Amino acid sequence: MEHNIMLKDRSSLVVSGVEHIYSFNDKKVEVRTCVGEMVIEGENLDMSKLSLDENIINIEGMINSIVYSKERKPQENFFKKVFK
Repeated sequence: MEHNIMLKDRSSLVVSGVEHIYSFNDKKVEVRTCVGEMVIEGENLDMSKLSLDENIINIEGMINSIVYSKERKPQENFFKKVFK
């Protein structure tokens, strides 16, 4: 799955590669993408389109920030590291 974001004039955001939407309100959107967690903050946010088949969301409103957290990867076992 591919992940892309397209932001136009800080008022129209298209995000692809969305796997899960944790929460959505007029100030914050929290989603999981195929490359990690993403938080979008702004004002008067509205989800204008949601396509679960295509893994795409469109968000309208004033976008103030887009923040990624690190991709969650499985922790490697301590003993595997020691005995390599």
